[in-house]
Amino acid sequence: MYTRLLFAILLMGATAISSQIVLLRELMVAFYGNELSLGVMLSAWLAWGAVGSWVLGRWADRIRDKVRALAFLQIGIWAILPLELFLARTVRKLMGMPPGELTGMASVAVAAFGILAPICIAGGFGFTLGCRMFSERYGSALKGIGNVYILEAAGSGVGGLLTQLLLIYLLPPFGLAVLIGGLNMFSALSLCWEGHKLLRGFCTLGLLGTGTAVALGGVRVAERLSSEIRWQGMELVHTENSPYGRIALVRMEGEYSLFENGILMSTSKSRLSVEERVHFPMLVHPKPERVLMIGGGLGGGLTEVLKHPVREVDYLELDPAVVHVWKQFVQQDIFRDPRLRVIYEDGRRWVRRHGKLYDVVIVGLSDPLTAQLNRFYTAEFFGDVKAHIRPGGVFSFGVTSSENVLGDPQRRYLACLFRTLKGAFREVRLIPGETAYFLASDVPISLDPALLVERLTGRGIKARFVREYYLPYKLSPDRMEYIREKVEKEEGVRPNRDFFPVGYFYALALWASQFYHRAQGFLINAGRIGFRGALVPIGAYFLVGLILTLRSRPSWRAPVVMAIGTTGLAEMAFQTVVLMAFQAKFGYVYYKLGLILSMFMVGLSLGSWAVVRWGGQIRSLHAFIWTQVGVVAYPLVLASLLGVIRGEAAFAALPVLAGFVGGVQFPLAGRLTAGEAVGREAGRLYGVDLLGAFFGAVGSSILLMPLLGIRGALYWLSILNGATLTFLLLGFLRPSAS
Repeated sequence: MYTRLLFAILLMGATAISSQIVLLRELMVAFYGNELSLGVMLSAWLAWGAVGSWVLGRWADRIRDKVRALAFLQIGIWAILPLELFLARTVRKLMGMPPGELTGMASVAVAAFGILAPICIAGGFGFTLGCRMFSERYGSALKGIGNVYILEAAGSGVGGLLTQLLLIYLLPPFGLAVLIGGLNMFSALSLCWEGHKLLRGFCTLGLLGTGTAVALGGVRVAERLSSEIRWQGMELVHTENSPYGRIALVRMEGEYSLFENGILMSTSKSRLSVEERVHFPMLVHPKPERVLMIGGGLGGGLTEVLKHPVREVDYLELDPAVVHVWKQFVQQDIFRDPRLRVIYEDGRRWVRRHGKLYDVVIVGLSDPLTAQLNRFYTAEFFGDVKAHIRPGGVFSFGVTSSENVLGDPQRRYLACLFRTLKGAFREVRLIPGETAYFLASDVPISLDPALLVERLTGRGIKARFVREYYLPYKLSPDRMEYIREKVEKEEGVRPNRDFFPVGYFYALALWASQFYHRAQGFLINAGRIGFRGALVPIGAYFLVGLILTLRSRPSWRAPVVMAIGTTGLAEMAFQTVVLMAFQAKFGYVYYKLGLILSMFMVGLSLGSWAVVRWGGQIRSLHAFIWTQVGVVAYPLVLASLLGVIRGEAAFAALPVLAGFVGGVQFPLAGRLTAGEAVGREAGRLYGVDLLGAFFGAVGSSILLMPLLGIRGALYWLSILNGATLTFLLLGFLRPSAS
């Protein structure tokens, strides 16, 4: 039975991370995920996990047959995971939202909290149940909680790696959901093998039914049916998964549209924005021969570039599957042009590693609504691009704006990018419109409509929109002067940098203002917050924590629980910091990011193992205080190392130490607080840990790092945990501590 329990707890961790990957990917596709929407989804995941561990965990100590209860939980996962996946994929249709329509946070929250509740509650309750069973077996809360923490962390690490690096290549989402559910049903069968005849028979039938359904093509049917419901009203031509997201090609009235993660990537019919994106920078240059295009080339962008008398065009696309689908179903001729070379690599990484020079560089990516996209709008990237531009060359990109009047969020957003670009290039010009185009060079840029029309005609270019009647209107002096004046005079706007990514905060503020106009003032004021202003929440926390510490009996109990929360917050923020810094330095490499996350789990497992192995030989409160010292010191060390470490391997190892500290702290907290009610206290600690992780995930990516910078965020985390350390020392020194 012990071996079967070990497998069940290990599987619990693997199920949690694998289910999270599958379900959040589908919800991100449904709601065109950025950091805000991902934050809402993570909050739902962590909040429901806290409900399962903290609220339901109170009953873990009262359940007599805990093995059967764990088996029921695993049967529940077998039943609900495919259903939750189906709901996640079809939620837009169920909520009456057509494909391609932007939605606000309220819709995202309703969907995420509604769909994710069952599996998250089951996972949280399963953790507390496991802690109670293992504590009874070992006769020690420290060993019981520690071993469950080790197994769950190890399962999460292994499950995350297998899912990210292997299973998403081999299995469709429903196939992966069925595999996870089948493993849980198998574990439930093994747990009830001795006795529980009725339950054993149900598990056996469930496994046989699952195998039969898979053999008869049930996975393919579920994939096709759910995809057709999602894209109802359009003809679904093709869909597939890649490591970077879910790709769907649809057709409507003869026009193909390619979506990745629910975001429209390209369409088969030429659009105004495509011609503007290409022809503005190409016509500004007197003789473009070598062109680099980063994204945005499939929906006619490459076709428009190759209309010019160029000699070479390098096109960078991160996901090979996007190009392959487009070539297979929509357009192949353009890729036979000998002047075109398609490169499958992260654009930021490629630009940094190669030294080729170009006459024109065009970035055709979306707005910097995520930390990943923000890397292409920072001072460091603009500097890298400048190093690749020939004398007299032109760099260009476009972002969301307004045709005539600029509101406060739009002005601050454009001003941030303008000042960032101005730091790298002598000349920066802005062309107004629904999409505002930035043109940058080290020589004067002429936007004289007559000159551009002359070049357009001289090169024999036949465009549908950017023509002799359109350019004089688009480039009218009044419109050009208006946007220049508004952007240049905007005050209090910081430039966008890799380690101070304020650009995507301004982009998110602009995006959110489209749905919640009343939030504009808050978002604008938040963008002005400095480090001193960010200390106000810590001050409030210090006052509340001080009161709780003085009222706590024993005096260290409340500080220990608070430490679990602030450590959970810091640990999640540390991972976000390392991931963002790694992408800025080395580029977006999918499998390496998965390895970084897994390294944190390795550290977590090692820390818990060390406590279980030698915990009986140390004084728990003393050791706990020293772990809190480590949490205070780690962000300071990390801040100093970020600019020093050069190798990818060394960078990827940074989360190990953070995970180790957290792995040591949680079992010690269980030993200090559990007493006889192991299930209840373990559930409470786990719930606090998850709530802290929620605030760390949302706060660090949306507020701390954009507004304080990466180093400022690390200093803030150190001060926060320093306040918790003060509570611990106060509780230790008070008479009741003994």
